Parts: sequence; structure tokens; C-alpha cells
Amino acid sequence: MSSSLLAVWVAMTHTRHAVAPATSSSRSAVPTSGALNPQMAAAAEQAARTTPTPFYLTSEAEIAAAAAHLEAAFPDPWVRSYSLKADPLPAIVSLFNDRGWGANCVSLGEINAARHAGMPNAWITLEGIGKGPEEFDAAIAAASTGAPFRWVAIESLDEARALAAAVQKYLTPLSTPLRVLLRLNPSIEPGTHAGLAVGRGSSKFGSDLAEITAAARLIAADGAGIELIGIHLHAGSQLRDLKEWETAVERSLAAYAGLVSEGLITEATHQKHGTLCVGGGEPVALDGSDDPAAQARAFRAAADAAWSGAAGPVPLVRAIEPGRALVATGTYLIARVLHIRERAEVVSGPLALPGALASNCERQVILDAGMGELIRPVLYGARHPVLPISSRDGSTRLSAVHGPICESTDALGAHQLPEGIARGDLLAITGAGAYADAMWSPYNGRPRPARLLLGVSGELSELRVRGLI
Repeated sequence: MSSSLLAVWVAMTHTRHAVAPATSSSRSAVPTSGALNPQMAAAAEQAARTTPTPFYLTSEAEIAAAAAHLEAAFPDPWVRSYSLKADPLPAIVSLFNDRGWGANCVSLGEINAARHAGMPNAWITLEGIGKGPEEFDAAIAAASTGAPFRWVAIESLDEARALAAAVQKYLTPLSTPLRVLLRLNPSIEPGTHAGLAVGRGSSKFGSDLAEITAAARLIAADGAGIELIGIHLHAGSQLRDLKEWETAVERSLAAYAGLVSEGLITEATHQKHGTLCVGGGEPVALDGSDDPAAQARAFRAAADAAWSGAAGPVPLVRAIEPGRALVATGTYLIARVLHIRERAEVVSGPLALPGALASNCERQVILDAGMGELIRPVLYGARHPVLPISSRDGSTRLSAVHGPICESTDALGAHQLPEGIARGDLLAITGAGAYADAMWSPYNGRPRPARLLLGVSGELSELRVRGLI
């Protein structure tokens, strides 16, 4: 994207354009069945009068509630950063900036989004397997001005070597060191979808202990301007096995202690800046069956158990960087019905009704939203509840719901929908706040949907106009 286009994108996505207020002021919650709750339904109907479907509708109250659960479980002095890859829209990032959260970024684009949301460099962390010269330059330039990123997480020995070379080639000596973490692959079985199991030993992410040690030695020998301060961990997403996650934290603490014992993290750094970032991974049930507050407390208890059982020096700074757990349930993808076909279909596997191996659907319902706006059902078999915007009296029919893309895989699964549903009716696809708009595709030449926000006081505002990339 050119700099001029980026400027337009940032300006449009960070500005709230007022829309007529919704009628209810009660906080919405993730529905489990039936219809969308009244406040979100009123907001969706109001917005749909002037905004073409599909569009994303976010509840500021729901995002605030999710953040509050994690803040209560991981209070100060824990360092809390929002992982932008879940949803990098600057207006959303600014909600976390306002609460004192930092920004965890994996690319120059996400760094720019964090900055335009008001995040100072000191609150930005950089990680990810895809970092290249642009990301290195951004981190080095920040350190050269005396306003470095909080840290940069290094994925591999190759990356450590490349970053050290980039620092040495920089024309201006760094006025403050570039602080780095080394990402450990904890080699666990995370108990999640294979595509989310980034802490598995066979995944492409992170380094084993031998590579961690080699990278630390390289930094000690050739890393002038770089200060190794600790270990970075991300065990996976949608983690249900807390014992495996606790094991991952234990192995990270052991790796940290080994680096301190060998002098690869200096004693002075250990005492002042020693860090373990345990990443994110807290699971989210899109049907509302989880207790997010209890879940956050359970993750904290597992971390505490790992810390209390650690042998050797432990890091002073503890950090988390959730993404999905903060934003997943707060956004709804609002769509309209395009077609209803009296055509039987068997939906099997994860997109069947919960608890069923297969669902014998009586009809097909095709919407104007699908894999372009929400790719997770296709990518992971993730089931997102589909709900009518307003409740209807009478019976429901088991329906196979599909999107509008010219691909047979563009399917949202089996859902109970009102018997009398018709073309043009509004539906809400829940759980569209994480890895939905962030993974949007223009396939079939479709415009990018608008983004709208329902504020805590019931006001409705437009965060991004339809069609803006």
C-alpha cells in the first residue's frame, strides 16, 4: 500500500462518524440461542437502514467487559498487550490504548495501526515469524531516537543474525539498546485445532532450547546495540488444556534461568528488565458457554503455579498478549438473506449442530456474507452461531447456511432459523470480532464491509466506510 493510501486508510478507520443512536442502553452479551439481544438488534436494524449489508457491528461494552476480566486476573504489574492480528482496526486498538494496554504487532502495517491509535513506542512489542527488513528498520529507528519499542521477539538463530547485522549497518548509533526476547517453542501438545497449535514441537514457530542458546550466544558476541532481556512464549490459540499451558510456562522459565546462569542475560538486565511474555491463547466459546472471568483466573493460576515451582532465577517482568479473548465475541457480522432453497443437505463435522456428528437440514439459506468476511468456518471448521435479528413467533427449521461466494466450501453450517424467514431478512453471525475483518478477502470483487461501533451509551458510529481497503 502506498504512503498516500495508508494515510487515507488510517484517517478513515480511526475516525468515528456519528450514526443515529440505537434505542436501548443495556449491555449486550453473547447469545446462545433464539434471537440477538434487543440492544444489538436495535442497533443492527438502525444501521441497516443506511448501511449496505454485510457490515460488522461491534459492541464497545462487550469489548470493555472482556478486557476487564483479563485485567482483574492479570493486574498490574503484569504487562498487558493487545494482539493486533485479531483485529488491527485503529479505532478498536484505541479502545485498548485508552485502558492502558500495549500493542503486540507482527508487521509494519500493525505497527502503523498501533501508532495511529495513539500507542507510544514504549507500549509496542514486535514479534511474528514474518518480520523482515521493514520491521527491523522500524525497530532500529525507534531505538536510535531514544524511544524504543518495549521489545522485539526473535524467532530463530537466522533472525538473530539478520537483526544483529541490520543494527551494525545502521548509520546512527542506537541511543538506547534494542531490547529483545527469544521465542521458545515449548514442544507441547496444546489440545487445540492443528492449525492453532503453534506450541507443538513440529510447528514452524519459535526455537528449541539449543537454538535459543545459540541465538543468545550470537547476540552476546556480535549483537552490539542489542540487549537480550528474556523469553517469549505463545503456546497456541483456543487452549483448553491448562496443564499443557502450565508446562509451556515452566519450560520458558527454565530456559530463562539457563540464559541468566550462563551470563547470556546479564545480572544487571535480569534484575532490571528480565522478562517472560507468556503470550495469549485463552479460549473463547462463541455460544456463550464459557465463563470468561473464571477462565482468565484459571490461566493466571496456572502461570502462578509455574512461577512458584521454578528453580533458579525468575524474570521480574511478566506479560500477556491476548487477542481473540478480547475481541472475538464483541463483533457481529450483519447479513441479509439472498435465497432460500427447499433442498435437503446433510451438514457433517464441526459445522453440524453442537454435539452432532451430522445434521440433516431441511433447506438451504444463502446469505450476502460468507467466507470473504469470515473465513474461519472454511479455514478451521469454526462454528459461528447464526441468529435472527429479531425474535419471531412460531417454529424453526434446521437450515444449512451458506455464503455468496462462488465456492461450494463457502458454508456456515447447520442452524435453527425461523420457519418464515424470507429474502431481505437480517441475520447476525456471532463471534466475528477476531480473525474476521482482519482476514477479509476481496474474492469475487466484493467490497470491504463497513465497520460500526455501538458505544457504551447506546450511540452508533461508523468506524470505516464500506469499500475502503
